[in-house]
Amino acid sequence: MELLQAILLGLLQGLTEWLPISSSGQAILALTNLLKIQGMEALNISFFLHLGSLFAVFIYFRKEIIEILRLKSPYLRFILYSTIATGIVGLPIYFKLENFLYGNEINKLVGISLIITGIILRFSKERGSRDISNYELKDALFAGIAQGFAIIPGISRSGVTVATLLSRRFLQQEALTISFLMAIPAIIGANVLSLSSHNITLTSEILAGLLASLLSSLVGIKFLLEISKRLRFDLFCIFFGAIAALI
Repeated sequence: MELLQAILLGLLQGLTEWLPISSSGQAILALTNLLKIQGMEALNISFFLHLGSLFAVFIYFRKEIIEILRLKSPYLRFILYSTIATGIVGLPIYFKLENFLYGNEINKLVGISLIITGIILRFSKERGSRDISNYELKDALFAGIAQGFAIIPGISRSGVTVATLLSRRFLQQEALTISFLMAIPAIIGANVLSLSSHNITLTSEILAGLLASLLSSLVGIKFLLEISKRLRFDLFCIFFGAIAALI
């Protein structure tokens, strides 16, 4: 991977992380079709680039994270319960993915997953006024299960978790905040898992991609959330999913 390619890939991942269009799906399509990096290596590079977005979450939600670390935040138990559910669902899927990440199978997998994400987004909307102060255990479990399935490239983590929380009648802004905070242990866990089972050579190019992901995430996290209120991401996912599945 050349330096410019790594930087562009990092920018793509960082910008799309905050939109419900599956940043891992977009990154893997670029890695496999443009850079010819196949299989679990492509998936694990995608996971690694998510660390840039993780650092951006630390910066953007630093007050909430400090409260969580002080064990005073109402988000603490929600994140704990949802993370357990994510691990139970996501771990088996991760070890099965290797069979689908080669050749045209990856395009079909990402394409179908993007279409599924688009359908989910099509029917998700704000229905209630709940916030973290009155959450129930099943809210955290349902959101965690949805996040576990998002380990599949093309299933948007933010899209399915927010859609799940909206279906549980959470306010949209609260659902977004919870979704971003849920990303912290999910991204850390995914990287620990990928590094323990597959070696990633930390070249200067990949590190440059990580830095690009961080910078684009910092720029995009605030402004892209505003844009997301006006764009049809369900149609985006269905359109690009159909293209990927047909390649």
